[in-house]
Amino acid sequence: MKAYYQIEKRDGYFRIGSAESVFSYLIVGKERAALIDTGYGLGDLKAAVEEITRRPLLILNTHGHCDHMGGNAQFDVPCYIHPKDMELAREHAAPTMRRSNAQRLSHSVNFETGESFNALPEDFDAARYEAMGLGRLVEAREGMTFDLGGATLELIETPGHTAGGVSVYYREKQLLFVGDAANPFVWLFLKESTGKESYLAMLDRIDAMPVKGYLAGHMPQPMNHRDLARFRRAALEADYEKGEPFEPFLDADRKARICALAGADMFSPDFAAVVIAKDW
Repeated sequence: MKAYYQIEKRDGYFRIGSAESVFSYLIVGKERAALIDTGYGLGDLKAAVEEITRRPLLILNTHGHCDHMGGNAQFDVPCYIHPKDMELAREHAAPTMRRSNAQRLSHSVNFETGESFNALPEDFDAARYEAMGLGRLVEAREGMTFDLGGATLELIETPGHTAGGVSVYYREKQLLFVGDAANPFVWLFLKESTGKESYLAMLDRIDAMPVKGYLAGHMPQPMNHRDLARFRRAALEADYEKGEPFEPFLDADRKARICALAGADMFSPDFAAVVIAKDW
């Protein structure tokens, strides 16, 4: 049987990818390890982590969406999440949400080719997945640090995509794991999203940090400060009235539009867009 999770060793961390295009990141210190986000949790993520390390583990959730904390319950370990996203996490771990995720991902689409495919594991157990739950949630706060033994992680509040979004700063490597807080196609229309000023302030804050690379939950390669400047420009120039209609699978009742920088298509390295509601 083909392994569901693909493990890549990088400089100071492991990237764990999956068919549904979500990345988790594992940092292994001399004493313990930290897993940043757990994806949808469709496959056996615990087994993938244990292929890499058996050291004591903690989980850091960048926010409360189903594709970033859905696998928490596979681990009997503390799962840190910001209190502003606690209720969101409960909503996204509910059986109805999990059932909807599985149905949608069984008919996934490759947006570059237009081809559909089944993103679920070959041995997927729908009943087990729907009943998985939340994991052992623990409140995460700004400035909390975790010494893994030669690897130090610090939590940074990064609201915008969600009110309780956090990023994880890996001091020794000067890397910032941002989840969905910053990327070329950031959703800012959700009921749990914050406004424009908060989002722009967040971008300015992380841009001012001594960071060599920004690692996102759906981006295969690290981003840099030039990328953040592009994301900021997309937010400043966003005009809902000129945007393109967007049909999301979350908050479908909110009318959202894609506001992209002019002159670059979605698969261009210069692309950047915010997806916003009229009241953003």
